[in-house]
Amino acid sequence: MILCSWRRRKGNRSDDNESSDPLNGKNFDSVSLDSMKDPIMLSTAIPTPVVPATPDEVSEICSQIVVATHCGDHKRCKELLGKIKAWGKESECNKRCVVNNGTGCVLSDMFYSFASVSIEKHVDMLGKILSVLTWMFPLGEEGQSKLGSPASLNSMVWVLKNGDPSARQNAVLVLKELLSLNQRLVDTLSEIEGISEALVNIIREPICPKATKSSLTSIYYMISSSSISVALTPRFVELGLVSFITEILVDAEKGICERALGVLAGICDCKEGREEAYKNALTMPLLVKKMLRISETATEFAVCTLWKLFKNAKRDEDDDESVLVEALQAGAFQKLLVLLQLGCDETVKEKATELLKLLNPYRKKLGCVDSSMDFKNVKLLLDTLLQLGCDETVKEKATELLKLLNPYRKKLGCVDSSMDFKCQ
Repeated sequence: MILCSWRRRKGNRSDDNESSDPLNGKNFDSVSLDSMKDPIMLSTAIPTPVVPATPDEVSEICSQIVVATHCGDHKRCKELLGKIKAWGKESECNKRCVVNNGTGCVLSDMFYSFASVSIEKHVDMLGKILSVLTWMFPLGEEGQSKLGSPASLNSMVWVLKNGDPSARQNAVLVLKELLSLNQRLVDTLSEIEGISEALVNIIREPICPKATKSSLTSIYYMISSSSISVALTPRFVELGLVSFITEILVDAEKGICERALGVLAGICDCKEGREEAYKNALTMPLLVKKMLRISETATEFAVCTLWKLFKNAKRDEDDDESVLVEALQAGAFQKLLVLLQLGCDETVKEKATELLKLLNPYRKKLGCVDSSMDFKNVKLLLDTLLQLGCDETVKEKATELLKLLNPYRKKLGCVDSSMDFKCQ
């Protein structure tokens, strides 16, 4: 019995000694190899500051890219591209240094050179160049000339049609930036087979919000060009763009809403576009809904589109399907009144006033003659606008309007606060 007790105590002592022995290897904290390579990280746990890229280093890399491109050294070009990409990931300071030292022009020439040889053969390289070019804008004239060449534009469209989602996203971002710098490139771009389908596909099957915005912006530039819009816009309509835009507008973010409304306004310049807009049940409710709430740009596009649709609509007061009747039912009259009261651009003001004149004859038919109802609707719109949030200037005007309207509530019988609450 005594012997067993002694053995247990001895065993416990040996375990304690083993656990307290700093050299037994069981209590070592694991240290990564990367930390062991960095003496500062190893001793302080603070990573060594990354040394920023210098103009000389960037210029040297650019010179090497030029040589490797002219030699057709595919492998070396990839290595140098990787270096530039790594710099860009390290910091915004590095990005500025890279952009300000002519890298965009060098990469544009690199893209043009490989695109001129063979798209299919160099598709991987072209995709890598596009991924870096996305943050190289604005480009100088030489860079624009290289990227805007037929060979380069053909390659971008090929990537848009056949590339993986990441490559397609980069291609449409570069294309949008290029068109924003030089809209004369629209003529060259429109002649490339499949460009319309490629841009619409990015909207039909979204990759990310940034790609959707870039595609909508590119389409807007294309249909806004006076030289080709007559031939090109009907093609976008034929591809179902009106339907896709109305679907986007239902719950899109501000930036996408503005661009989608801009494209819809451009599409409604042509007869085919207006006919599709008339047929789509979402067109009127969405245009009326987005007239306020979004931004001044969105308001301008929404009013402009309504104006085009109203001016070209059949004006038959006995037609229950009239687009003007549909707009009245969606609350267009009240929203236009609020817009004029809040104040807007002179051009928008003229169009809004004309829209009210066009809508007025249809109000009696729909029973929209009760001034108290108009009062309630206007008040409701102002209250809703304040609740959703708006620009400070608009907020001040809306608040002032509500104060001016308040004394007339009792006179018009608008004293039931519960009704206002239910409407809201």
